[in-house]
Amino acid sequence: MSIRTFCISSRPAGVGVITAVAGIIPESFPKFQVNLENTYLVTAVETQGRYGNGTGREFVSEYMIDYLRPGSKWIRYRNRTGHTLMTGNDETTQAVLRVLDPPLVASRLRIVPHSRQTRTICLRAELHGCLHKDGLLYYSTLPGGSRVGDADFRDTTFENSDLYTETGIKRGLGLLSDGYVADSSPFDEMNPNGSWIGWSKHHTDGTVTLLFEFDQLRNFSEILLAAYGHRLNSIDVIFSQDGTNFSLSSQISSLNRPSQNTSAKRYDLRIPLHKRMAKKIRVTITFTADWLFLTEIHFSSGILHEVPIGYNLFYNESSTNVVMEENTVLTRRSIFGVIGTIFLFFAEIQQKALVALFILLTAILCVIILMRRKKSEDKMEIFERDIRRNLIITQVGGKTATEVLPSPSAHLMTNFYASDKTTSTSYVAVHHYATIPVREQTEKVRRISSSQLIMGAELGEGKHTIVRECAADGLGTVAYKTIKDRHNLHARSALMDEIKMLLLTNHPHVIRLLATDENNGLILEMAANGNVREYLRSQRLPMPEILLFRTAKLLAICADVCEGMQYLESLGVIHGHLTPSNILLDEGLRAKISSPRGPAHHAQLRYSAPESILKNSFSSNSDVWAFAVCCWEIAETSCTRIPFETFSNADLVTNAQRMLTGHDNAVVPSFTESIPRGIRDVFVRCFEIEPQARPLFAHISYFMSKYHASLD
Repeated sequence: MSIRTFCISSRPAGVGVITAVAGIIPESFPKFQVNLENTYLVTAVETQGRYGNGTGREFVSEYMIDYLRPGSKWIRYRNRTGHTLMTGNDETTQAVLRVLDPPLVASRLRIVPHSRQTRTICLRAELHGCLHKDGLLYYSTLPGGSRVGDADFRDTTFENSDLYTETGIKRGLGLLSDGYVADSSPFDEMNPNGSWIGWSKHHTDGTVTLLFEFDQLRNFSEILLAAYGHRLNSIDVIFSQDGTNFSLSSQISSLNRPSQNTSAKRYDLRIPLHKRMAKKIRVTITFTADWLFLTEIHFSSGILHEVPIGYNLFYNESSTNVVMEENTVLTRRSIFGVIGTIFLFFAEIQQKALVALFILLTAILCVIILMRRKKSEDKMEIFERDIRRNLIITQVGGKTATEVLPSPSAHLMTNFYASDKTTSTSYVAVHHYATIPVREQTEKVRRISSSQLIMGAELGEGKHTIVRECAADGLGTVAYKTIKDRHNLHARSALMDEIKMLLLTNHPHVIRLLATDENNGLILEMAANGNVREYLRSQRLPMPEILLFRTAKLLAICADVCEGMQYLESLGVIHGHLTPSNILLDEGLRAKISSPRGPAHHAQLRYSAPESILKNSFSSNSDVWAFAVCCWEIAETSCTRIPFETFSNADLVTNAQRMLTGHDNAVVPSFTESIPRGIRDVFVRCFEIEPQARPLFAHISYFMSKYHASLD
């Protein structure tokens, strides 16, 4: 085999391009290797032969894929149906894209052409994918999935890695990390092959142990288990920082109370991991039902260098915390209560007195919850009585629209940070990414005199603000944002809160605050293409033959927004009024989130969750709702329509009331089949009425990256 040319070049739409020419004979196949220099999630391979203006006739009709990642040997790729041979080209003019189902995780990859006869081939190939940010390299299960008669619930997509743990258990990646989340019964004949792993109680004695290995030391905030069947008895999670020793003091244990509902169902289990540090995690599950089924397991984590200075790296040695949360998926009326009695399991303390104490505390907690719920219902009546005379009309595209929101009560204007509880600004600054209090940061932000600014054309305006193009010394072309009326106290307060929030952020998908002037005007980085709504409305409608390409690009914008919102979520920052007008596009059409102000300022009802509309309750969960509405407007309509476009102000309020009271005729945006199924399913979950049932931005980003890594 002689390779005359070989090159790799960067491409916006994929990981890289390979070009090679070689001779090939049966039983002796050339290998074209790509060193990716990092670990990537590869979702598709695109190949083409040598056209040469009609003179070339060489192409690869079939090929195989070998790959490896840190710590592994070369692995032969096998798709969900068990095949290793990929169909390539049958002529030279067209590129052929083969989606990898499941995707593979690799740092090196070989394309191995295959032929049944001696021939000369030319291969031009492009790999589609993205960086593998999750960090999961291998997992192992003890025991493996069960097979009972014709029912085979083993891990059919598990890699043939030829790697084993110290106890002889096979290591690799498979069904639990492939990004596909089944939503139907494992016994459904229409279920895709390889969508569930099942363990029979008869073969396992009701205990399953899972070991997860990561690329480096990470801090973990949550684990999500997508399951089917009856409730689990208990889950124990234990952590290892060095990859060898598992400290008992790091263990998180959960015991579930028996359920009154005896029917099997599809559900999610979320377990907070409280920033535990680990390189390996061992999960032990016990169950008493006949079967345990899992379709996906996902960890929310951050790499160690993202932890702020002063964070306790040995947090694992603190006292054990135990929580398990169960969410029913894809339901409109989620009913939540106390799903389990919480116990703390210490290695040496098991006295009956301790158990009795926690039972007593649990009973007291239930009484407190019921009393607070009664007070919340009383407050709800007050809001419903006053809401219709406290509507605020906003503007869309210069025309009066029906975005409305009840005027917030003074006692509900709490801090705009933290998703689940009220948290002071200084707390967020210390325990998240800011290392000094926000007030100190505000004083230290760069100041530029307005005399140094050369104002240009108007870029846009809001109800109280206006944005202009501006030239600033040392900064080049920037955007200058200020309030229209300096005597408007509400507008000044909103702008100051925006400054405080932007000072906490540093992310490629959140607009950057560069400086302020003496009037507290914001000097922001320029987003050349303006907001996504104006940009898409200015474009020509897509032709039918490129509609799929268009949808892919729109979903790429949504993925950028999701990454930015995931970052804000990790900081505990609530955006409060995410809309397409607050999503800006740079010259490369990469999205940047702007104008985070928190819940202390009016949001647009059209994009607000029902609890925000009627109760003035804002959280990261309500941001998830707003994000899904934005995705509907962007991906489904290219911003040619607005959500609930036929609804009047009163209709919007009534619809929110119907949602909270569980009426069947409540309306939410619906996604069509133009959106890929996996992404469509997670978007639908964003419209759960119960805020805690909605997915985290970390989970949304995870599924979008799995299904749409090739969009970048």
